[in-house]
Amino acid sequence: MKIITLSLDDLHQELGALLDTRFTQLLHHLRAAQPSEAEYLTTQEALAFMHLSKPTLYKLRREGRIASYNSSDKRVLFKRSELLAYLQAAMKGGKPTG
Repeated sequence: MKIITLSLDDLHQELGALLDTRFTQLLHHLRAAQPSEAEYLTTQEALAFMHLSKPTLYKLRREGRIASYNSSDKRVLFKRSELLAYLQAAMKGGKPTG
């Protein structure tokens, strides 16, 4: 087993680089998505779209960082363009708002 020691700054840099790579891949995939996809997503679709857990998505919703909408059949829906904007803001290191 090999042990590697990193300073807190080095760890922060490494994690930032890893997250940048993952966000870049995700945004590339999202931009390549067909424009005919539905604008409003169900909770399950939003989870898959953002690659988040349900508790994390609900936390972002509670905090007002991601907006949600109620449909006529009482389902919670999320607007695809708003989710994409949130991801883009997160990738830029900004403070995403819903």
